[in-house]
Amino acid sequence: MKTGPYYVWYSLMANMAILLCFVPFLFLAWKKMRRDKAYWMVGIYWLVNGLINLPNLNTGLFGGSGNSPVQEKLNLIYNMLDTPLVLLLFFHATPSKRRKNRILLSLVVFTALEIVLVSWKGYTFSTSTMIIGAGLCLTLVCTVTGLMEYMRQMEHTAFENSMVFVYAALLFAYGSFTIIYIFMHTHSGNLINIRDSFLLYYISLLLAAAITCMGLWSYGFRRRYSSSSS
Repeated sequence: MKTGPYYVWYSLMANMAILLCFVPFLFLAWKKMRRDKAYWMVGIYWLVNGLINLPNLNTGLFGGSGNSPVQEKLNLIYNMLDTPLVLLLFFHATPSKRRKNRILLSLVVFTALEIVLVSWKGYTFSTSTMIIGAGLCLTLVCTVTGLMEYMRQMEHTAFENSMVFVYAALLFAYGSFTIIYIFMHTHSGNLINIRDSFLLYYISLLLAAAITCMGLWSYGFRRRYSSSSS
């Protein structure tokens, strides 16, 4: 177990981020949120993030089982499912039928290309680089498009006001992940750079999960308050 201020700070950020990933799924305890598939996708997305990082809970920087064969397989599955999960979230969140069709087409094409690429080349560093890079670009485009649609509207429902927090959280998270992606692939092999990249990853994950929780809480609280008032 490594000690020192940096490792204490790292462990604190990592543990808080991992635990907070489970909170959006708990919001499904609210009955009215369970009725909407978009909130289910938000909860499942963050639940998967929490589970994939769970082996690193309460460990030092490299003190967990992050490099075990099981963890490597889990990372492979996560990298394959990450973008499709986000696209399903966007699909259920948008009210526009035309945009739903575009997102569904993107989901089908992306998933098909993933399967073809991995079947052809296997899951290697180069194929994972292509899958993650394409997924980051696709997610950022969908997130920015969703935020632009929200800003073009003059009036918004409680659902839209809560989902804008989710979109903002995803934009922040995947914007940070893009920086990490570039950093890791241009400075590979440097232990200090890898260490700093992981710290940035957990800070980004923590803030994105917190922003998501704020949006879900605002929706659940307002719906509960409006129901009790009426």
